[in-house]
Amino acid sequence: MDDERAGASADGGADGSAAERRMIDANRASWEETSRLHEASQMPRLLEAFRDPAFSTLDAVEREIYSSIGVEGKRALQVCCNNGRELLSVLRLGAAAGVGVDLAEGNLEQGRRLARAAGLHERVTFVQGNALELSDELGRFDLVFLTVGALGWLPRLQPLFDGVARLLTDGGHLFLYEMHPMLDVFEADTGTTFRRDYFAREPLAEEGGPDYFEPDKRVEAASYWFHHTLGDVIGGCVAAGLTVERFEEYAHDVSMVYRTFQDLPLRPPLSYALVARKG
Repeated sequence: MDDERAGASADGGADGSAAERRMIDANRASWEETSRLHEASQMPRLLEAFRDPAFSTLDAVEREIYSSIGVEGKRALQVCCNNGRELLSVLRLGAAAGVGVDLAEGNLEQGRRLARAAGLHERVTFVQGNALELSDELGRFDLVFLTVGALGWLPRLQPLFDGVARLLTDGGHLFLYEMHPMLDVFEADTGTTFRRDYFAREPLAEEGGPDYFEPDKRVEAASYWFHHTLGDVIGGCVAAGLTVERFEEYAHDVSMVYRTFQDLPLRPPLSYALVARKG
């Protein structure tokens, strides 16, 4: 499939403020820098792994949920796809075609290379764009999914859910597999120190910091993390006209940032899965 650049506008969405656009632009620069770090640290291993037709990055939760939804012959969209490794894994489950949208062109170029290594390049398209303004030019999808830390980079969720609902076919599903928003309350290093109120709305500004894959390497670009409560997530789906069919919370970390929390004697919820249907 041909690569495209029609995924979304480069700004903060139709209702986005200038400050919001600046934060999105900062996040894009941060992810471009991160993709360069991962080019050296992760891509050689992933390229080799995807040459194996049996390789997949999906864990047991994802496999079970995709089995229950059914992906055979469907058209899938991953929003905030990073390098597309989950999207390629969904194609290997039998999805007919896939589109991945991400802010960072560096991530998308890695996805194209992984697709070629996997022999899936004719079934997948990677598109540069903003999740807050998904374009109708992307087409219609039977499955839309976001995973592992995607929502925290978005200043608002309702434009995302409205866009997803518009692009889903009748009976199509949205699948979220995410870090639990309760984690934003805690310091990641200790797991025992509160750093903010669960209902706080101001974004967390980072003036650079350790890479999530390799903490000994540093991302210098500033970035912004936006806290969204479970009410924002579930309520946003409902407001977009989607029917929530499944919601589960888990005690395992999906991000690698909060992996040490799994060993605490008293644990907060670490991740969740949500499935919503259109129509």
